[in-house]
Amino acid sequence: MLDIVYKYQGLLENIDIYIDDSKFKKDYLIEQLGVSRATFYNKVKKKNFTIDEMVILSNLLFPEEAKAFEIKEALRASREDSKNGRIRNHKDIMGHVRKKLRA
Repeated sequence: MLDIVYKYQGLLENIDIYIDDSKFKKDYLIEQLGVSRATFYNKVKKKNFTIDEMVILSNLLFPEEAKAFEIKEALRASREDSKNGRIRNHKDIMGHVRKKLRA
């Protein structure tokens, strides 16, 4: 657990560098966060983004890692569904898809 805290601390300490090195304009990040320009620059300077804001920034600044995390979570959920018997066979799925395509 402590390693997670230290990784988060490192991310927060370097967030200004990650923002400067990103391909996004700051105005886009401000828009995505839904904060004012002044608030954004204060948060960068003081490094006091909320957890929710850090999630948004991380998804934007590290898209490959965000996609890998999304896939990992989908696989975990899939395994859990299978373990609990929440499965559908291929024939049923394909029938459902065909109906949707015809509609």
